[in-house]
Amino acid sequence: MILYWLLVIAGATDPDYFSIEFDGAPDVDADITTVDVENPTGKSVQSDGNGDSPVIEILRFFHFDELPLMLILTLVFFTMWLLSINVSWYLGIESPLMGILLYIPYFIGSLFVVKIFSKPLIYLYKFLNHKGEEPIDFLGRRCRVVNDIDAGSMGTVELVVKGDPMKIYAKSNNGEPLTAGSEALIVNESVDKKYYLVEKFEY
Repeated sequence: MILYWLLVIAGATDPDYFSIEFDGAPDVDADITTVDVENPTGKSVQSDGNGDSPVIEILRFFHFDELPLMLILTLVFFTMWLLSINVSWYLGIESPLMGILLYIPYFIGSLFVVKIFSKPLIYLYKFLNHKGEEPIDFLGRRCRVVNDIDAGSMGTVELVVKGDPMKIYAKSNNGEPLTAGSEALIVNESVDKKYYLVEKFEY
């Protein structure tokens, strides 16, 4: 972990490089108020998602979707080390086998400890906008659909902002399927600000 963070400080790697992607995961049901391009009064769209898998829910519970993977693992391993040192000392554990078996409860306990104490880091990370950049207004921009999007699933779209290619999560605004490679228009953002709503771009 020390070697990894030295590489980050030196600029040789990106903290987000190992982050977990949630592409293609089914979405939780949501009632989203959207703005229609031709009807500015707005309308309501109901999502028919079947809910995320248990693994995805667990990862989100421990903030793997809000902080870089390597940052969370660093905190978890450091907490495991502290638990191991203190528990072994106070309980007088000298058996290597017992020490190895205790890694499992150490790991589980560390996840909950990190979940609690990582809250301030989440707010700081969001404040810095991941890289300290100014927020980007994606609404009204054209994009290219990376993978198929329909009414019940989330996909990814790609666009170029100031010369930099970017990928963001997206769902169909009106339920119309969008095929990979087609052009789309970003018309709104979800209530939880985790993905955008897109529509087929009419030339």
